[in-house]
Amino acid sequence: MIDEAAFSRAVEAALQRERGLHGSVGTQNEKLIHAALKNYYAPFSDEQEIKIGEFFADAVSEDGIFEIQTRQLYKLREKLKTFLEFSRVTVVYPSPCVFGTVYIDEQSGEVVKEVKPRKMNSLLTVFDELYSIREILNSGGFDNLRLIIARLNVQKRVYFSGKMPDMRNRRERKKCRVEKFPLKLCGEIVLEDKFDYARFLPENLPVEFTKKEFCKAASESGSSLRLEVLRTVGVVEKTGKKGNAYLYKRSL
Repeated sequence: MIDEAAFSRAVEAALQRERGLHGSVGTQNEKLIHAALKNYYAPFSDEQEIKIGEFFADAVSEDGIFEIQTRQLYKLREKLKTFLEFSRVTVVYPSPCVFGTVYIDEQSGEVVKEVKPRKMNSLLTVFDELYSIREILNSGGFDNLRLIIARLNVQKRVYFSGKMPDMRNRRERKKCRVEKFPLKLCGEIVLEDKFDYARFLPENLPVEFTKKEFCKAASESGSSLRLEVLRTVGVVEKTGKKGNAYLYKRSL
């Protein structure tokens, strides 16, 4: 269950820390989202940045080790191998469900332009990330590994001086200061066991199906990655072949 008040406090604490370190917010792009999520899921500062083995954990609590990874989960592979030997591990991965952009005059603080927020279905990106750590999911670490996909309402704030920048122009883009601001935690997808992953099975699948049939039922480009993740965690299994194509079926 989402605690909106606690998330607001977590964002404010992250803002205060960034201002204290840098004099302004947004100088390190996604660091604000990272800090806000760390404050929300492990709010006690004395539990953050703990060394375990040769790696530092973002946070440690009575619920185990917490790692916040805003992108590129594959970079956690070696860390996770070590952490899973010691404790239960929770990986929090932010995924925008709503994304908007505003352009702000740095001198006056005025919002000069606002791009209408758009809803996003970023499940494809999520499965791309999960696929990159499939060796961890397949090595037994899955039993002690919890993943939380934090669905965020994100606003990209582009601060500029002078004329309105053309963000397609690399030179003009580099002159801007960009901040990704977490406006709201809209929801969570918690993946702890096979049954949690089973929610990603498309509807109307036949008893046995090929990869092509799975992708058609999912109605999403790149669904083959989703199928491979579901096979890795034991939601589906190979049963044979149909011509040159492998056959699969649900295993739950």
